[in-house]
Amino acid sequence: MLTREENELLCRVGPNVPMGRMLRRYWLPAIMSDELEPEGKPKRVRLLGEDLVAFRDKNGDVGLLEESCPHRGASLAIARNEDCILQCLYHGWKIDATGTVRETPSEPEDSTFAQRVRAVAYPTHEAGGLVWTYMGPVDAQPPFMNFEWTTFPQPQRLIFKARTECNWVQAMEGALDTAHTPLLHGNAITPGAVTLTTYKSDLKIDRPSNDTRPRLHVEDTPYGLKYAAVRTPLVDPETTQYVRVTQFIAPCYVTFPAPAGFTYMQLFVPIDDCNTMFYFAQVSCERPFDPDQIEKRRYRAGFREGIDIDADFRRAQRRENDWLQDRASMRDPKNGNFSGIFGVQAQDMAIQESMGPIYDRSKEHLGASDAALIRMRRRLIDGVRAFERGEPALGLAERIPYELVRSEEKLIPIDAPWQTVGALAEVS
Repeated sequence: MLTREENELLCRVGPNVPMGRMLRRYWLPAIMSDELEPEGKPKRVRLLGEDLVAFRDKNGDVGLLEESCPHRGASLAIARNEDCILQCLYHGWKIDATGTVRETPSEPEDSTFAQRVRAVAYPTHEAGGLVWTYMGPVDAQPPFMNFEWTTFPQPQRLIFKARTECNWVQAMEGALDTAHTPLLHGNAITPGAVTLTTYKSDLKIDRPSNDTRPRLHVEDTPYGLKYAAVRTPLVDPETTQYVRVTQFIAPCYVTFPAPAGFTYMQLFVPIDDCNTMFYFAQVSCERPFDPDQIEKRRYRAGFREGIDIDADFRRAQRRENDWLQDRASMRDPKNGNFSGIFGVQAQDMAIQESMGPIYDRSKEHLGASDAALIRMRRRLIDGVRAFERGEPALGLAERIPYELVRSEEKLIPIDAPWQTVGALAEVS
């Protein structure tokens, strides 16, 4: 368990606390690219406890500014967006994507006020259907984290996005917890006599084991950690082991084995101390997604737009309605749902939210199945303490080939080392 002081150190993300300062040294998703239209409506973005506004100018470039106009604080979310600037409605100040004040129409013609004032602006980078930003010191900006999935063309990429009403680490812990899968998600992820994880249909996934007690092996990496969940397979259990390797990439990214032909990453981006924006990036490595397949995946995850998710990415399944739990389905012996909550990702979010905005981890009783999340917490806590002493942020001491960091699952001989699974990918 953690002390209450460690829990606070881990969870708080504002600009004037240790973890918040470290998180600002990484590239983080701010908004999805398709949320912004050239000269369209600016969109509010809350990130690391800061209220920002994103806009796309007529040239297609994206700006990310503090929402408050630097003049008198009027919201730039309702500003005019034209001629590659945002123009505040209050006094007409014109501000470009770099934060430069271009004009101050209410000031005298010979005023130099505009040259002496700047809006808070953060650099942006578009990749993988997301607009990413860096919120730290200009002279410490790291190279972009070029994950492999960001390089696939849009037709082969699918991204789900939803707001989770709990702390970012709490949300991320579900992705690093393999033991819950056959229980919480038992209606969608089922055992079968298969050689690798496969889609039984667009609504169910087969895995080659019914072992609910995985043996976990955790190993630190320069970018975070990786861990193996070793299970006894249904086929050849005397000679074979089923190994799934998951990767944690600092500060808030998790990649885990996907069914054959797909790549997955989940991203847990802190909105503020008590809220997280969840992104689930899926790539079809061999062919584009077709519209019917996309809708079935949204249905299985519980991410149907306008039904499960509203225009602000808030979910219909919320604490105040007990996440729309259907207790009758929990009692159905044939088509039942163990949790009574519909949707794989929705089930994860319900569990994380049910713990409260920031769970007091000093009350926990952790077991062997919690080894990966225990190590993740320790990596982040040790990392932020080292950062406060002047060392590089976790994962930024050296250049990481992020495009080669992949998760993997294999059936391997029972005496083979688990490290043969999930090694850095070979350069093709």
